[in-house]
Amino acid sequence: MTRYWLLVFSYWFRTSKKAAMNIHDEKTLLRTRISERAARLSGAERDAESRSICRRALQNLPEGHLTICAYMPMPSEADIRPLLEELLQKGHSLFLPRFTRVHFEFRRVQTLEELIPGKFKLPEPPVSAELLITTEVSVALLPGIAFDRSGHRLGRGNGGYDRWLQDLRKNNPTAKVWGIALDHQITDSVPMESHDQTVDALITPREMIIPTA
Repeated sequence: MTRYWLLVFSYWFRTSKKAAMNIHDEKTLLRTRISERAARLSGAERDAESRSICRRALQNLPEGHLTICAYMPMPSEADIRPLLEELLQKGHSLFLPRFTRVHFEFRRVQTLEELIPGKFKLPEPPVSAELLITTEVSVALLPGIAFDRSGHRLGRGNGGYDRWLQDLRKNNPTAKVWGIALDHQITDSVPMESHDQTVDALITPREMIIPTA
């Protein structure tokens, strides 16, 4: 390799690394901002927004029997437990994540009472529960730290949902992915890297947002 190309490669490597660090810093800053907004939200406000989100999600689900992936919410997230109960009552197949040593997998839930304490102190299905077949997924409901109106999602930084979404879309491109967001979790722009996955729609207290190309 000539000296010229060595210099070109060296410059590209430095600038690429700097850009990656900048995006990482932007994500860290956005997580901090969203956390500060969440701290200002009262319990009553969170409950009201959560009820609106549950209603809106139910109103927009496709007709017929559905296989739905969802999650048990953390205290800082919208409380979608009433939505999960309603989905089970309507006879839909509901799958929730079970965390293993290095990743998570979705297993079927018959009732929320059967859930057991998991890795992050969140209730999760027992290991004996039916394992999800990704080709059968109709709708996946995803948590996140922040979203923008283009469908960009900011997670907690471990990339778990991004890897799962990549696999889901490879095996089941017709599955719909909806982000669940309280009002304060919607921001103007979410910094994105090449591995970050987007959502097909956002369910918020005020509206269902369909990103435009």
